[in-house]
Amino acid sequence: MVKYYFGGEVLKKFLCFLVLPFVLLLGLGAQGVSAEEPYLGYFKDSMQELIDLNILRGVPVNGGIDYKPDETITRLEFSILMLRVLDQEDIEITKVTNFKDVKKTDWFYEAVQRAAQLKITSGKSDGTFAPKEHVTREQIASMMNNVLEQKGIVLPEGDISTFSDYKKVSSYAGTSMKRIVGARILAGTNNKLNPQGDADRGMTSAFLVRMLDVLKKGEKPVSPKYYVGTATATETVKGKEYPSFADAKAAATGANQVVLKDNKIIYMKKGQVTNSSLSAILDIKDKSVSGSTLIGLEKGTAAEYIESDEHSVKVKFGKRTGFVKMENALLIPEIQVKGRSYYKVTKGYIYHYTFNSFTNTYYAPYKYGKSDSDMPEGEYYSDNGSTYTNKTDGKKYTAYQYFNMMPLYTKTSYTAEELNNFVKENKPDWIKTEVVLETMGNKFKAIEAEHNINAMYLLAHAIHETKWGTNEKALVRNNLFGIGAQDGTDGLIEFDSYDECLDTLVFNLITKKEDNYFLESSYRYHEAFLGNKDLGMNVFYATDPYWGQKIAGFMNQIDEKLGGKERNKYDIAITLVENAKTKVRKTPTVPLDHSNILYQLKWTGTPVLVLDTVVTEKEGTWLEVVPKNIEGVEYSSKAYMYSHGGPASHGEKNMGRIELAK
Repeated sequence: MVKYYFGGEVLKKFLCFLVLPFVLLLGLGAQGVSAEEPYLGYFKDSMQELIDLNILRGVPVNGGIDYKPDETITRLEFSILMLRVLDQEDIEITKVTNFKDVKKTDWFYEAVQRAAQLKITSGKSDGTFAPKEHVTREQIASMMNNVLEQKGIVLPEGDISTFSDYKKVSSYAGTSMKRIVGARILAGTNNKLNPQGDADRGMTSAFLVRMLDVLKKGEKPVSPKYYVGTATATETVKGKEYPSFADAKAAATGANQVVLKDNKIIYMKKGQVTNSSLSAILDIKDKSVSGSTLIGLEKGTAAEYIESDEHSVKVKFGKRTGFVKMENALLIPEIQVKGRSYYKVTKGYIYHYTFNSFTNTYYAPYKYGKSDSDMPEGEYYSDNGSTYTNKTDGKKYTAYQYFNMMPLYTKTSYTAEELNNFVKENKPDWIKTEVVLETMGNKFKAIEAEHNINAMYLLAHAIHETKWGTNEKALVRNNLFGIGAQDGTDGLIEFDSYDECLDTLVFNLITKKEDNYFLESSYRYHEAFLGNKDLGMNVFYATDPYWGQKIAGFMNQIDEKLGGKERNKYDIAITLVENAKTKVRKTPTVPLDHSNILYQLKWTGTPVLVLDTVVTEKEGTWLEVVPKNIEGVEYSSKAYMYSHGGPASHGEKNMGRIELAK
């Protein structure tokens, strides 16, 4: 059995929050309601505001009042709320509408007639009112727009085409959705509007509070004001006001001048960008693909600012560039940047000091791996964990980390007993008792034998996710690999046993066809090595951009303590040609019919393990590589990749050998 938990601790995996601003309603029967303080759920502030206005009314239960914030809302309930918002709950009925499913004897007959008379709703196209049917989000938008129009408020239309499911909005609700979204009364999430989705009473409360703000003003929402400000190290001083963003941007010519929309910086010359929401996610969107998530970054991770407009900011992280919605972005001008993640070389090792740009604090460093023999001690910047720039003199160095780049479809020479002994003898001093990872060696080696997933990687992954096997929540749930954990919620899955957890990990890595991490059939696939946000498992496995580097650091520790048999056991080469697949062949030749192709590597920068170099007289230099034997595939023949030399017409000059730091 697999159980899911939600709520509490912030963990690091991708999360899509459903934060739709719909609001709430009447109370029906319930159990266990406190007489002292009613349960109002996540949207308690909005619910309390409606309660204070006597718009939201609950029912007495066990000496208290129950408002049922988590229950979905019906068409009838929402219609009654609209009557209360308009203060028309007792209006005289002068026009009757005959609905097939509403009788004069129904207790809600008059409420339905008043809602129809005020044109809050005209019912459904089949002549029914459907009072007990759950109200959809587009129906709410339509009713909200009708109510605002009754008050003489015609909102400007917003652009909903940026949402991936905007075409699912029904024709009758199109204008209403554009207006309500444009006024930010309704906001989609994960780039979706979900127009046919239901709303619960808590969400509906937030929706109504926003609508009431518009009603109070008696006009369309106040237009934003644009200012040119000057950023100093400690503050941003607001200056002259301008009629539009374009005017303010044109006037912001100074190096430290910024553009503010009301009180938020939306344009600057240079600086950092991180996320400002509570979701612990920095959504980087590719504007060319509606709704696509390029990568995810945990809250506080700084991306490089490139440019921005009112609605989005273009950023760069590693080699990737993408767009962040302005509402989720915190722009930090260069002069106000308080820190930056860096690497430090000490006694031949590289330590990584990561900085949180939201809290302006450094985390405790982790030990990444070995430095290059030519790298002097000191501090360095790097955006990929392989190439480094000295902070003092700007000189550049290369120190590829073997375990961060090593394909994980390889087997370690270390035995189950050696892996267990590593944990026993090297766990931190503060751990005084035996931990489960001291006994998992046989299970990890069994997976390696059956599926070709490296056992040393499995141990390092488990050490990282469970704090050396001490994380209580992970142990209670038999979850050694953070499976299901998400930013902003406790989604860590509970398994009945460690075996079930391991089976699920294997399933997620190589069996789950639609979104595994090791096979090209999956959208998550970015090659089968730990890597970073440019390439590898870490592109989608974790929002922590250094998740892969941290696990590689543990692999390096395991290898060092067990005799150093693995690091640089092979050379590693990477594919070089941009935007082209690289062929892996049975023989070091390029026949015209391509009959000797074993498979192809999809991504530029993919690492492979090099077994030997083969020089041919006619074809030039080839590399014999470890074949990608995974998920039941066992290539009986040797595998070769073209390196250099030979006729250019072969079109295979797309491998370049690289030597790793030793």
